[in-house]
Amino acid sequence: MTLVIRHRGWIVLVLLTLSVRGTVTWHRFDSLRDDRDNYRQLASGLAAGDGLVHPQHGGATAYRPPLYPLVLAGVERFGGADLGVALLHLFLGLGTVLLTWRLGLQLGLGHGAWWAALLVAVDPLLVGLATQPMTETLITTLVTALLLVACRPGFGRRGLAVGLLFGLAVLCRPSLWLWGGLAGVIWVLRRRRSRHETVNRLDRVTAVTVVLGLVITVGPWLVRNLVIGGTPVLTTTHGGFTLLLGNNPVFYRQVVRRSWGTIWTEESSDEGETPAQWRTNLEHRLPVPWDGIAAERQRDRWMFRRAWFHIRSDPEGFLQACLLRGVRFWSPLPLEKNRPPLLKWATAAWYTLLTLAMLRGLLERPWRQVPAWQGALLLVISLTIVHLVFWSTLRMRAPVLPVIVLLAVSGLINVPNRKKS
Repeated sequence: MTLVIRHRGWIVLVLLTLSVRGTVTWHRFDSLRDDRDNYRQLASGLAAGDGLVHPQHGGATAYRPPLYPLVLAGVERFGGADLGVALLHLFLGLGTVLLTWRLGLQLGLGHGAWWAALLVAVDPLLVGLATQPMTETLITTLVTALLLVACRPGFGRRGLAVGLLFGLAVLCRPSLWLWGGLAGVIWVLRRRRSRHETVNRLDRVTAVTVVLGLVITVGPWLVRNLVIGGTPVLTTTHGGFTLLLGNNPVFYRQVVRRSWGTIWTEESSDEGETPAQWRTNLEHRLPVPWDGIAAERQRDRWMFRRAWFHIRSDPEGFLQACLLRGVRFWSPLPLEKNRPPLLKWATAAWYTLLTLAMLRGLLERPWRQVPAWQGALLLVISLTIVHLVFWSTLRMRAPVLPVIVLLAVSGLINVPNRKKS
C-alpha cells in the first residue's frame, strides 16, 4: 500500500510540475529570447565551434561561468532553439521537484517531503525563472542533487560524486565556492578530533576523492583560461563588476541612502549619473579595453580594488548597502516595476508565509535529530553572506529555495506534533 501511494505521489508531482510550468512557459515563451546575460549568444559561439567567445568583442572570454552555455550549446547543436531551452528548463525543474522529495525523505520529513516537493513545483520564483535563459534553473537542480548525495549515509563512499557535483555547481554559479570552503573547513576540524585510525583512513580517502571530482570538473576550465588567456582564472572575470556595482558612491547616494524600495534606474537618477552613464564612465576609467581573458582579468582586478577603496572610504554607506542587499535577498516582495500588481502582491504573500514557516522550522532545530540538515543550513548562510557584499536581488535566492521550503514544511508538520505532546 505504501508503495502504491508513493507511486501515485510521483505521478501527481510529475503531472503538476509539467502542467504548471509548461503553461507558464507557453504564455511567456518570448522571454526565452531575453538574453540579458548573453548566455545564449555564448552558447551559439560554442555550438558553431568558435569556443567560448565574447558576443560583442569576439575574443575568448571568461566573463561568465561556462557550464550553462555548454549545456545550451548542446541543446542548440540538436536543433533545440527556443523550444529546446524551454524543454531543458522544464525537465530541470521537474528534476528539482523530485530531488526535493527525496531530500525531504532523507532529512526525516516523512510525508512532509511530498508537500515540500509540491511547493517547489509551483514556487513563483522558480516557475518564473524557468522562462528565462539564466543559470537559476540549472543551479537549483545541481545544488539539490548535491545535498541529496552528500546527506545520505555512507558519505565516504560517494566522495567522488560530491566532488563532481560541487565542481559542476561552481562552474554554473561561482558564488557557491564559499559554501564549499566553509563545509571543507568544518569537516576537517571535526575529523581532527577523531583518534580512530580506521575512521581517519576513510576520511583521507574521502577527501582525496572529493578533490579528485573537483579537479575533473573545474580543472579543464582553469587550464583553458591559462592556455588561451595566459592567466589562471578559477571562477570568472565578472566578480569585480558585481562587487563594484553595489559598492560605489553613485549607488550609495541614489539607492542606499534613499527610501527602501528605490531601484537604480534611469528614472530614479534625477541627479548625477544614470546606470547607463555610470557604466559608460566606468569603461573610460578602466586600464585596458575589453580584449581577451588577460585583459578581462586586469579589468576585474581594477574593479575589485576600486570597490574596496569605496568600501574603506565610506564604511557607513557599505554597511547600509549590506543591510539593503540582505533585505533584497530575503524580501518577499519583487522590486521589478513591470510586474502586474496582483501577481506582485500574491508573490509577496506567498514568500511572507513561506518565510514565517521557515523561521518556525528553524526554531524546531531539526538538525539535532538529523545532522544532515547542517549542510543545507550552511548553504543558506553562505549564500546570504556572499550577497550581503556582492550584488543582490530576489532571484539570487533561487538555489536555496528547496532548502527554505523543506525548513518551512519541517516547521509546519511539527506544530501539531508539539500540540499532541
